[in-house]
Amino acid sequence: MIRTIKNRYWAYWLAKYDCKLATKVSNLGKAAIVQMEEHVKLGPVDIHSGNHSFGAYSYMRSGGELYGNTTIGRFCSIGKNVIIGLEKNKHPTDWLSTSLFTKQIEKNYQSISINDRTVIGNDCWIGQDAIIMSGVCIGDGAIVGARALVTSDVPPYAIYGGIPAKLIRYRFSQETIAKFIETNWWNVSVNYLEKLKIDQPEPCIREVRILGDTAAANYRKLRITKYGAKLVSV
Repeated sequence: MIRTIKNRYWAYWLAKYDCKLATKVSNLGKAAIVQMEEHVKLGPVDIHSGNHSFGAYSYMRSGGELYGNTTIGRFCSIGKNVIIGLEKNKHPTDWLSTSLFTKQIEKNYQSISINDRTVIGNDCWIGQDAIIMSGVCIGDGAIVGARALVTSDVPPYAIYGGIPAKLIRYRFSQETIAKFIETNWWNVSVNYLEKLKIDQPEPCIREVRILGDTAAANYRKLRITKYGAKLVSV
């Protein structure tokens, strides 16, 4: 009963910042930390441990899993059953056995294994059932196709798909991509962005340049653990 009341309270508290954690606060792992800016929506996602951050207006559908430590930028769209940060070296490949059959052997392996941070840039679209291995960096504006297995870095504004995932094409010319990255439009307040004709990228870039720092977004940040949530910056 107390647990239900607690979860309802924190769900209401998060909603004040237009945020959602469908997993419920009490279901987070003891070693898990979720940091999010305003306007983040997370469906029922397994988060047992690690430090995970989400930028404003990003969402992750149900059935997903987060491992290790992850950083996810603003305006990201992550589909159902996406696994992020799956360990590349969960078991040794050059030892006598790949099995960690005693606690001491497991401890020895964990002490030398590296837990890399997995990074997804801003405005990325990750398709349903995709798997992104630990330590991978997906550049701003990139698209990962459904059921893709991403084992290496993805360049900005590239479209990747397949097993393992490979380059299909770029969304724009390299010249236009450079302009997008230079402007960092995801740092502009949505009050200005919603007035742009986003179906016309080049004019949008010019408008964002004119706006400059005067239109910068200022999102509040929240920190959530299984014990509750708090505002960490304004």
